[in-house]
Amino acid sequence: MEHIMEILENAVCDRLEIVYFALIKENEEVRKCVETVKELSTKLYESTNIPREVRRQIEDYEEISNFIEGEMQKFIYMEGIKDCIKLLKLIGIL
Repeated sequence: MEHIMEILENAVCDRLEIVYFALIKENEEVRKCVETVKELSTKLYESTNIPREVRRQIEDYEEISNFIEGEMQKFIYMEGIKDCIKLLKLIGIL
């Protein structure tokens, strides 16, 4: 069962990556936000005015936030799969 869950999680991660790039391609506002985040990140890392400790805290914050966001995406995607299965059972397809 653990192996099946690992395969499913890998598939979900792959699918989320595909959906992420499709969203950027189709949604102008999201595309602009992604570009803004890239620009801000570049400015942050190139800045010499930020003390090392503050920079480390910002990096830690970003890493933890990205982890939580990724886990949330996987969780929501898995819940959507479960909802689809329940619906297919309810309407008699499964």
